[in-house]
Amino acid sequence: MVSRNALRWTLATLALLGASSVSAGPINFTGFVENDFNSEDDSVKVIQGAPDPLNRIVQMPEMTAQGIINGYALKDMRLSYDYQSDRLYVGLNTYSIAGNAIGNGGADLANRLNQLGGVDPANLGGNKSITVGIAGKNLNDSLKPGSTVLLAGVPADKAYAGSGLNGFTVTSYVNRGGIQNSYGSQLPNHQGTLAFSPSAAHPGFEFTIENFSKISPNLLDPAQGFWIRAYLGSPNDNPIGEESTAYMFVPSFGPQVPEPATLLSWTVVAAAAGALRLRRRRVA
Repeated sequence: MVSRNALRWTLATLALLGASSVSAGPINFTGFVENDFNSEDDSVKVIQGAPDPLNRIVQMPEMTAQGIINGYALKDMRLSYDYQSDRLYVGLNTYSIAGNAIGNGGADLANRLNQLGGVDPANLGGNKSITVGIAGKNLNDSLKPGSTVLLAGVPADKAYAGSGLNGFTVTSYVNRGGIQNSYGSQLPNHQGTLAFSPSAAHPGFEFTIENFSKISPNLLDPAQGFWIRAYLGSPNDNPIGEESTAYMFVPSFGPQVPEPATLLSWTVVAAAAGALRLRRRRVA
């Protein structure tokens, strides 16, 4: 016969094992968006960019000849939301180093860009911007985005830069023509973190937004889905073009439920607890 103490320890162990897998947990950023946000994971939402980047964004013929795509062209946007921490994880998946006008190009392409009058400052400097806009639901038409609720990223006008890496910040929206120019007041309770300054070692643009569900509870609810758009570019790297997407819908992040193994653990816990309670009654 199993002792009462042994049963208690078994219940406690199963409870701990079960509790550990209830949440999907955080995303561990490495700078490689496709690896960090696995498209086969149900908790990851992949928002596809437009196809044929070379037909959408102008770049130097010398880049195309070398098989290089500029760092503004967006493959897709990937998102994950953790209910326990109320943290939104965002990754912009580009074809080359995010925010680099010449992508993965070398000194020859940098010199050619300079000859054409363009500049490509490092660390998203100058008037470069990578900006994500998020809108909530539209109370009048569920098929269209509502008003922009927040901006997150690196502003074009560095007067609005935050204290994060490369000037990363999360702010309200003030329309000044283009989301890259429309950063407003910083949202101190929602400042996340830019994981890396994009580079060959960390080519993606990955960041977090804190207390996401509390930004605008009446309009922005991860359980109901929301809208997202992006800008990547600079006005000073002619002849390289810019990426500017329309708003696209992010499907609902449904409440996280236990995995099958977790559910089984809790079922065992409940059954064992019931058996223990019944045994106590009989002894009494």
